[in-house]
Amino acid sequence: MSARAAPIGARLSCDYDAIKGVANRAAAPLMKLHIPKLPKKLENLLEDDSEISEKSLLTQDILTTGTKVVATIGPACQDVDTICQMIKNGMSCARLDLTNGDVEFHARTIKNVMQASMKVQQMVAIMVDTAGPEIFVKSGDPETYENGWPKWGKATSVKMGQTVTITDLKTAKFSAQRWPVTYEHFAKQCKVGDHITVGRYLSTGMEGTSVTLEVTQIIDDHDVQCVAMNDAELNGLITLFIKGCSSFADLVLERDEETKSLPIMTARDLEILKVLSQIKYQGSDYIDFLSLSYCSNKEQIIEARQTLDTLGLSNAKILAKVESRKALSNFESILNAADGMIISRGNLGIDVDVEMFPMIQKALVQACNAAGKPVLTTRVVDSMTSSPRPTRAEATDISNAVIDGVDGIILGAETLRGLFPVLCVKTVLLCAKQAETIFDNNQHFNSVLKRTAFLSQLESMASSTVRVADKIQAALIVVVTGSGRTARFVAKYRPDVPVIALTVPRIRADASNRWHYSGRHQARQSMLVRGLYPMLAMGTTDEGGILEDCVERAALLGIARPSENIVILYNPPGSEVPVIKLVAMDKFGKRMDQRIQSMLDVTAASGRLGGSSGSESSLEGGQFP
Repeated sequence: MSARAAPIGARLSCDYDAIKGVANRAAAPLMKLHIPKLPKKLENLLEDDSEISEKSLLTQDILTTGTKVVATIGPACQDVDTICQMIKNGMSCARLDLTNGDVEFHARTIKNVMQASMKVQQMVAIMVDTAGPEIFVKSGDPETYENGWPKWGKATSVKMGQTVTITDLKTAKFSAQRWPVTYEHFAKQCKVGDHITVGRYLSTGMEGTSVTLEVTQIIDDHDVQCVAMNDAELNGLITLFIKGCSSFADLVLERDEETKSLPIMTARDLEILKVLSQIKYQGSDYIDFLSLSYCSNKEQIIEARQTLDTLGLSNAKILAKVESRKALSNFESILNAADGMIISRGNLGIDVDVEMFPMIQKALVQACNAAGKPVLTTRVVDSMTSSPRPTRAEATDISNAVIDGVDGIILGAETLRGLFPVLCVKTVLLCAKQAETIFDNNQHFNSVLKRTAFLSQLESMASSTVRVADKIQAALIVVVTGSGRTARFVAKYRPDVPVIALTVPRIRADASNRWHYSGRHQARQSMLVRGLYPMLAMGTTDEGGILEDCVERAALLGIARPSENIVILYNPPGSEVPVIKLVAMDKFGKRMDQRIQSMLDVTAASGRLGGSSGSESSLEGGQFP
């Protein structure tokens, strides 16, 4: 019997069936779409009419752009020099896609990224994306390998109206009319009328390398007859996705022995991760994030976390990829279990009706914003795989995503095999930077505050820090943190100024009396949170020395100027209560003014905050000024 996705529940604002009209719709709208503020003079937008490729980016341009850019590293950009240029143009995180490339290729990628990071003196996070329960068409072996990357020949052409048989027989051979797949129970998942998308892995839709098939007959337990709905040239690594079918990853939870062939992390994923976990610097590995493909329930996240612990990758954060309707139905529990979310718009855009997708994306982003967890989206500039300029629709898509509240944009084929990897990063960053100028921080602050059911003391202080920064028109917020949690709380409320997450390194001993150094992972993991810029505390362990060093480095980077105010949130030595301090740059803009005010002075100055404890009562009835 075919396994089907359960109806999406009504617990979240991303209730797919309710939005579509299948279930009873609530009287009130599911979302209130806010019109963002506009520039005072529209002609100001036209002052600089130079091409993006001609514009030069300064360090402060990148640091003052809150939205993060994640680039997938592939043959088009794996060399150190190209990675350096991508970092200089705004890449915050390098993504390794385990679906393609051998272990040597990915190990070399990590080493090249770290070498480039040290060369340009900028921190870069590393994300590893699993293949997971992906289904592939067995079209043959690669013709050759180049530096660990497979080179595939053309598989076949398909014409609209052509009949194709998909089979899960292990002994079947690929031909133009018969396509064997890697999942041995594939035919049992299909029914007449299903739409199946078959295409090159990371197909952009602009290349003519994917075809939609409609199932016309279930021939037997192994063969499914389909008809092609469009022309396509199939080449490269070919994948398959069934619209409306429950995520294949769910099969790992079933009791029947024959349905356990698609675990959430494949043996190949584990093999490569085991090798990558051994690449270390001063005892610390380089993997900051695990992107869990085809995640559809919280149990898979728990399983993945246990696997990471076994591999010695306990510092890595888990980002759950939402790729199916099944994942939407479990979105709330997935969000609670994961450290962040990725809206994988390729497969998800296939699995839900196209007219509903924009509303679903907005609802998912709102839910992640309210939870204070980073949310990233994919597939934004597909055309730049072969073109130096995005389409108007793509530029608008980036801007809308930023205004909706995403933390970052993930580039896939655009940088992995595209012709313009550096220009792609730069284009996305500049589009995001412009969109942020009309992002309504005030509205976002109030919206998130209303949707947060309970404010802990720490989060209360974080939200108060954002208020103070706005009230005194501060140029910068500095958050002293060990784990990065406090800094993420501040960034959750989207202040209108950069936030430096000043991470204080720690040395601790485990139960076996082995020493562990922490700080690098926590700092790099801030690279995926919108508005956060990480710094590792340097020099003296004295509180004043650490803060003064941070402010001086901010001045050198151009994000703190003469006489500008800076808000600092930190825990004084021996205190369990966080404190907000105000400092200012000196008149020369080189160091911190020694006149430091405590939160008590801030209270007197603003007249609208409730005290230094950051209690919830101080927020009641308050509005973001």
